[in-house]
Amino acid sequence: MTDVTNQVELEARRAAAIAEDRCFSVSRLRDEFRMKPAPGVDPVKMYKSPYGGKYGVYRIAECVPMRAKVDRTEKQVEAGKKLGRLALLNSARGKGAATAFHLVEALNAVFLDTETTGLGSAAEAIEIGVTDATGTILLDVRLYPTCTIDEEAAQVHGITLEQLIAAPNWLTIEKDLREPLSGRPVVIFNESFDRRILQQTARAHGDPAEWIAGLDITCAMKLAAKCYGATNKYGTISLTNAVLAAGVQWAGKPHSATGDAATTANIVHAMADIFSEVMTEEPSA
Repeated sequence: MTDVTNQVELEARRAAAIAEDRCFSVSRLRDEFRMKPAPGVDPVKMYKSPYGGKYGVYRIAECVPMRAKVDRTEKQVEAGKKLGRLALLNSARGKGAATAFHLVEALNAVFLDTETTGLGSAAEAIEIGVTDATGTILLDVRLYPTCTIDEEAAQVHGITLEQLIAAPNWLTIEKDLREPLSGRPVVIFNESFDRRILQQTARAHGDPAEWIAGLDITCAMKLAAKCYGATNKYGTISLTNAVLAAGVQWAGKPHSATGDAATTANIVHAMADIFSEVMTEEPSA
């Protein structure tokens, strides 16, 4: 059916309704007749809607045609796409994705995670994992702590003191940890927690380890909250929810240091892909 035929039928419907002095709601005027109430025209009658509100009906003879729809040109379509890309890149989601892209594509970041004796101010690391952006393990070590392991923590990661009897302590592995982190940005899911744990572990062994405070760390949890939205009252997102939101797979065993570090790398890659896809969109021919 041509546009001319459509317009003829529309005019015929309008003329018939006007001749019958019909009244319609705003939505029916719009959808069936491409018309709207003229400026200053009041509804003929008000009715209650099934949803508890009210709506008015208008005499079609007191309504005016709406402007005809105009197909956008290719140039207008491309301009709209460009504005959409700019809006995304300037949004929190876009900025988070850009940071993620920069970390994995330009800065050769490493990813770190710890398993700990607990959550408090005296808690220590008992497992530390470091991977690169591809998930390749750079460090996977368990440590013997100076304190006991909280029962709640043990239920999460399954590590007991008995399993750590032959493990080295912080002073033995400190150089092995420092090496892959030196001169490279470090990405941690919940950066403030793991940095604190590393500092507390060093302090428990009499090591000032001032280099920890100087690490260039990006918090993947905050990036994920920007890209996928917060899922809790703290305005953040859990690792589990970030995995689901990003549509990625767990890498290795959950609640193992290397597994969670590599999983964080997968999430950051997914965020980086958001930026990459926007930047590589091809304009229409």
